[in-house]
Amino acid sequence: MSPATSAGATSSGASAASRSARIEAMAFVGLIALLSIAVLIATTTIREPPGSTNTLGARVVPYAVGGLMLVSAIAVLVGQLRGRFGHAEEGEDIDLEHGTSWGSTGVVVLSFLSLMLTIPHLGWPLGVTILFTGASLALGAKRWWVAALIGLALGVITQVVFGTLLGLSLPATGTLTSWIGL
Repeated sequence: MSPATSAGATSSGASAASRSARIEAMAFVGLIALLSIAVLIATTTIREPPGSTNTLGARVVPYAVGGLMLVSAIAVLVGQLRGRFGHAEEGEDIDLEHGTSWGSTGVVVLSFLSLMLTIPHLGWPLGVTILFTGASLALGAKRWWVAALIGLALGVITQVVFGTLLGLSLPATGTLTSWIGL
């Protein structure tokens, strides 16, 4: 194989990889645009009390987040259509030889999903404790009990700040922990 043929084969292989990376990037931007449109549409279903004197209602933040997501997606899409794509991350703390750790990713996702079960049955502080402990262990925490104590502290602090001081409805206890009497 001559050097010219070898360079041509490498060039077409790099071009195909670059093309698939560009397609993935555009698909991701399209997904963000669709999610932002879904947020904006879902925000219209948020009920606000009639005759409310609040100038900032419950819809303001979701509209702002959905709008910023949509503007960002459009800006990135325009940049991509003009040929501006990001480069792969290369750094000393990134090992490009290893792929995604799907086990750790799954544990983090399950930790977040656990909030749907733990908040109604155990309450906010214990739900946050389970979330933080699971995510910490999945991301490499060495001592589970330290992660659990930090998670409990975060759960109690957010319960006090948001539930007590700001008056938001974060349940301190759930159906299984109602005997605590908080």
